[in-house]
Amino acid sequence: MTPAHAHAALFGVYGMLGIGLLLLCLRTAYRDAVWSEGLLKTTFWTLNVGLAGMVFLSLVPAGIYQAYHSITTSFWYARSPEIIHGSVMQTLVWMRVPGDIVFSIGAVTLALFAMNLLIPRRRGHIGSEPVFVPAE
Repeated sequence: MTPAHAHAALFGVYGMLGIGLLLLCLRTAYRDAVWSEGLLKTTFWTLNVGLAGMVFLSLVPAGIYQAYHSITTSFWYARSPEIIHGSVMQTLVWMRVPGDIVFSIGAVTLALFAMNLLIPRRRGHIGSEPVFVPAE
């Protein structure tokens, strides 16, 4: 269950906090920019759905499978090559791929959003230059 907790907690808390801080800084630096709300909505939902897919399709079932073997047999058997490299665990590893793909789409849309905001446009793009407010 530790990998499920680690993935969900690390990105779910600190990753989203970091993205929020990034967006706050971009909003402050590019005040007059036209933001693509559609890209941000896509980013939000694909990152969260992808993370949930990773955790609930692969990591939680793998943790439950190992916990079952740890309780019924012993801890050493749950960590043995028969379990870790067995067909059930290999299937659960591959079950993570759909969540990874959806999550990756979210990372790409966040990068596209940042590139659209940061790369200056020549044709009337408002906000191509950052606005810095001097400290008082």
